[in-house]
Amino acid sequence: MSGQDIFFRDVEQFYNINGNIFKRRGAWFALMCRDNAYGRTELSLVTLRGGSVRAKDGNTLIGIVPTFEGRRLPFVVKSEPDQITLLTRRGSVRMTFASPTMIVAEGDRGMGLRMDKTMEQHEVVKPRKDGAWEADFRWTCSVIFKGVGGSSFGFEGAWDWDKLSSAEIKGVTRPAPDGRFTLIMEEFTHAGMVRDSYPSYEQARADMRADWESFFAGMPKFIEPYERARAEAEYTLWSYLIDPTGTVTHKMIVMIGTEIASQWQMCQNAVALQEHMDIAMDLLLSPLDRVSPLGQFSDLYNDATVVTQFVKPPMHGWAIKQIMKRHDLLKEAGREKTETLYQAVGRWGNWFMDYRDEDGDGLPSFEHGDETGFDDCTLFTDHMQMTTPDLSAYLVLLFEAEGDLASLLGRPADEIKAWYDRSRALLDRMIEKMWDGEHFVGIVPYTGEKLFSSSFIHYLPIILGDRLPADIVDKLAHDLTVEGEFLTPYGIATERLDSDLLNVTGMSISRGNIVPPGMIYICTGLFESRRRDAGRLIAERYCTALMQQGMPFLINPIAGNTAGYHGGSWPACAYTIICRLLSEDAASAANEA
Repeated sequence: MSGQDIFFRDVEQFYNINGNIFKRRGAWFALMCRDNAYGRTELSLVTLRGGSVRAKDGNTLIGIVPTFEGRRLPFVVKSEPDQITLLTRRGSVRMTFASPTMIVAEGDRGMGLRMDKTMEQHEVVKPRKDGAWEADFRWTCSVIFKGVGGSSFGFEGAWDWDKLSSAEIKGVTRPAPDGRFTLIMEEFTHAGMVRDSYPSYEQARADMRADWESFFAGMPKFIEPYERARAEAEYTLWSYLIDPTGTVTHKMIVMIGTEIASQWQMCQNAVALQEHMDIAMDLLLSPLDRVSPLGQFSDLYNDATVVTQFVKPPMHGWAIKQIMKRHDLLKEAGREKTETLYQAVGRWGNWFMDYRDEDGDGLPSFEHGDETGFDDCTLFTDHMQMTTPDLSAYLVLLFEAEGDLASLLGRPADEIKAWYDRSRALLDRMIEKMWDGEHFVGIVPYTGEKLFSSSFIHYLPIILGDRLPADIVDKLAHDLTVEGEFLTPYGIATERLDSDLLNVTGMSISRGNIVPPGMIYICTGLFESRRRDAGRLIAERYCTALMQQGMPFLINPIAGNTAGYHGGSWPACAYTIICRLLSEDAASAANEA
């Protein structure tokens, strides 16, 4: 350790592990690191399974600390693509994934691991064959713990019949004769089983590395300086993927940390991961696991939980258009999946027109600020239900995308034309009723009152690009590029900076903080418009901020630092999509020169 900071403040991280998870793609369990500083670091084994909402400790399965000769030690976690290392002044412990359901840990001579948990009622640890132990976490999973390579592992904790649980438990590793340990932790959806053999640490790490490198090799490179953070962003996307399980029949990707997935967020991730078409199509088709008889897609869901009372924006049309610009869906995804997508997305768009336009003005409405995806959007300050301009814009793209899919699938000409006509009619109606000559406004359902707030939601119709008249594109681009209003050195604020409602605390989604989905829609729209210059300006600022701040979900528009909800797939998704745009734009300019 000569020359190294004894508190490990100078450790180089592959990605920002603080407040983040370490896991392999497909896995439903992970290692969560919090407060990653010497003497403060907390590490836990956590689950992404939805049943955890009923558990006393939420997502946390059990706490983990490194030990030396049985004594607990302060530590710092170092991240790499294929392992994390728990660094202490006595030695190190390393952890990797042999498969999506198996973690393997090993330690230097004298090092070990200790795990602690207060089990809730009906939760137990119990001995299994060959020195293994099983921990049954009632609402989520069971985990087999087993020492291998001559080392062992055991739990201490008396059976408490009154509580019907093992109550206070402590698990510890015991070294092999050479003073080292290797520990297996394997997750099961049902009762666990002890295997006859397990991989070595080296085998497990090599397998995880190969899976990551294969994925990474399939993604396009970016122009500098953005190539520098590409691996971090795409590794996050790779690791946040979860495999089908139980009621989940398609791959999904979680939003932030161990949070649930949302259908509109997975549309954005599908665009980010379009080079891996099998993954992208699964993300687009995943909402069908939770679709209503009327065609409504659910808001949030995982393997055990679903939120159906509200919706999120219908982004499938935008996603399909983005992917079809670069890929042949029939060739790469196949007719069956393309047909399924066509049918389901069409019903989803029709649902908004049939069930969210009860005042009959031809414009659908959101019924809560949450439904915009920008939860505390200030357009909803005085009215819970609002006809917002972004919703109509999204549906213009959806109906147009349906026309594209119908054409691709060889549908009758009148069916194809009907989708395009519906898209054009909604665009014309949206401009006629919601453009006041200066702005897109919101409309209060039933009363027809028109409102203009200090929210950036009035500018999200720029997602339509040059489908909008040139004068509207120019006005939206102009307003978005006035320094100190919405435009900041770090991207576009969700609320005008001079607004009395500005609130850039870590819990506010859209009262000023810069957020990934808004940046994605603004940038993709501007890059498809006559104002690509504005798109480049905003994209470069935002991607630079993401790169410098370690991919935060929320960025403070004034200070430029992380505002809250650190990490997750969403900022990595935004970085991947927008840097692809910047790189394609640079290549196009070079070809024209």
